[in-house]
Amino acid sequence: MNHMSRQACAALLSGVLLTAGAQAAVITTSTDKITLGENSNTFTLELRLEEDKPFAGAEFGIDLPEKTTLTQVDYLDQAIREASHTPEVVRDGRVYFGFYGASNAFQGEYSVARLTFTYTGSEDALLSLGTSNVVTLNEDGTTTGDTSSAPFQVKIEREESSGGSGGSGGSGGSERPEEDIDEGETPLNPGVFTDLEGHWGKDAALRAVEMGLFSGTSATTFSPDMALSRAMLVTVLHRQEGTPAAAQAAFQDVSAGSWYESAVNWAAAENIVSGVGEGRFAPDQAITREQLAVMLYRYEQYRGNAPASTGDLSAFVDRDQISPWAEEAMKWAVGAGILSGKDGARLDPQGSATRAEAASILVRLLDR
Repeated sequence: MNHMSRQACAALLSGVLLTAGAQAAVITTSTDKITLGENSNTFTLELRLEEDKPFAGAEFGIDLPEKTTLTQVDYLDQAIREASHTPEVVRDGRVYFGFYGASNAFQGEYSVARLTFTYTGSEDALLSLGTSNVVTLNEDGTTTGDTSSAPFQVKIEREESSGGSGGSGGSGGSERPEEDIDEGETPLNPGVFTDLEGHWGKDAALRAVEMGLFSGTSATTFSPDMALSRAMLVTVLHRQEGTPAAAQAAFQDVSAGSWYESAVNWAAAENIVSGVGEGRFAPDQAITREQLAVMLYRYEQYRGNAPASTGDLSAFVDRDQISPWAEEAMKWAVGAGILSGKDGARLDPQGSATRAEAASILVRLLDR
């Protein structure tokens, strides 16, 4: 892969996040003060988010005082419950969590989550929003992150505490002093993805980042389990070929001027894609594993590489779920070592291909 192609692919799936110039989202909690009894250690907060423009997801970083732990995150709004969620990760006293989707499906006011904490300290303390990132998917397939929301603060008091009314609690024993938080603060260096730890796709994802195929969806997340759309994969292949001139319109649901128009029309003209029927391509639809295999099989044919490897599918318990039109491509992908099975000896041909799966498959193909 040449340098320009890598840059182009990176531009498509990039998560390099810039501070948006639009009005910041409003992030609030159900209260700004928690009073705990002498023998009480548990409390809850509800986190709320209001954003008047469409967005695809959000990440939050809560600064925890000493002796404080976030023990549970219960997502409240139905749309957010049904979205994908980043794991709760603690780094340097800050706990990260969030939600995301494959499109800008969120807009308006949301009760995001009920957060359950334990606090075992005896002095007054201060809990605060250390960082936030509201992510929008742009028309060209890149993402923009708004990190400019004002931070909130919640004071934790003990009924019998002698900490007085000071903001961070008396003598400054176990509590964390209040700090100024810079707008747009990046908690981790770019490329350090907390949600890849322990994930099966970590090595492939990092290799894809190294090759310029992928970047993160935020400064701290790769979002390995986020679904990849059909338009995104086709545009990666198109840019890999140097964005050759597109033919005439091929599908009725591919809008003129859309960021994927040229790529889809090119792929159709070269028989890399054939649509989903009734003159439609379904660009925003999550790509299935068998669709991905077929596109890459035909892409190899387009490049003059006659796919020769034929795999044995008899070991997979769900082989009968493979569509007839995808069987040849699935045999090739398995035989070439590009596509591997899942737990339970499953190929999951109808399942959505995630960013981690797509990264793994593309790395295997391009490293051949």
